[in-house]
Formats: sequence, C-alpha cells, structure tokens
Amino acid sequence: MQTDITFKNIDSSDALRDYSSKRLSKLDKYLDRPTEVHVVLSVEKRRHKADVTVNADGVLINAVEITEDMYSAIDMVIDKLERQIKKHKEKLQGKKGQTKAIFEGEGTEGVEAGQPRIVYERDYFVKPMSVEEAVLQMEMTPHDFIIFQNTTSNQINLIYKRQDGDLGLVEPLI
Repeated sequence: MQTDITFKNIDSSDALRDYSSKRLSKLDKYLDRPTEVHVVLSVEKRRHKADVTVNADGVLINAVEITEDMYSAIDMVIDKLERQIKKHKEKLQGKKGQTKAIFEGEGTEGVEAGQPRIVYERDYFVKPMSVEEAVLQMEMTPHDFIIFQNTTSNQINLIYKRQDGDLGLVEPLI
C-alpha cells in the first residue's frame, strides 16, 4: 500500500504519521492489489479532521471524520473506510454470480462422464480501457486472455492469444 500523509494547519508529527500508517495497515486484508492511499490531517479551530481517499483497482473510496481529537478522528475514519470497502467487495461478488467450482474428488457424483468441469475459479476485475491499452496489458502479462470494458463502446470485450500467434478480439453483438 502506497501511503501519502499530508498535514494541513498542523505540525507534522511522527507519532501521528506512525499511528495513521498502523491503522491503515488494517485495510490491507481487504484489498487484493497494491493501492494508493492519500491522508489529509487538518485542524480548524478545535475541529480535527481526517480525510482519507483510497484508490483501489480504479475505485475511489473516500471517508471524512471531524472530532475534537485527531487520534479519534483517525480511528473513526478507518472504521468508516473498512465498512465501505467491505460493502464494495460484497457488491462486486454479488454481481459476479454464484458459480460453484467442482474440484477433482469433490462432489463429482452429480457430474456426468464427459461433461466439462470447472477446475479452477478466480475473481477477475474488469477494467475500463481502450483496445490498444488492452493489447499492451496483454503483452505485459503471462495470461492468454484479458477481459476489459471497452471505453469506446462501454461493452465487455475479450482479447485472447490465437494459436497462430495473433490476437483475437471478441465483441458482443447487442
């Protein structure tokens, strides 16, 4: 997690910086990929404000808390972020549908012989990008395909490596 902590109308203190970093590390267990976190700690009269923005996989999650103590503001904003991240992850999992993977040796009594089985299942995050960006991503990864949301048509597309070495593009007809 890449963390950027900014102080506004308050002296920069290592204690606040360390406390914020320690509390932010709690969010790591909910975030799959490297994320950027921007924290702004500010004081206006007696109001201590903690403003945290998390950029996780292209999704911006923001939380703000104002209290009379900076440490409690940090605690409250982290708790609020944790709830928002959990809610976002549950929403993503709900949209993907509930398919159950059948692994070798597990629950094979209901599967007919010769019927294909799902051997491995993985969550896949669909990012909005152009076809050119998807081709570049494809060249940088070891995978044989990439699923993305085409920014020009706003549809889900698939680019895959063909057996002849070229790339194939699948666009749905709607």
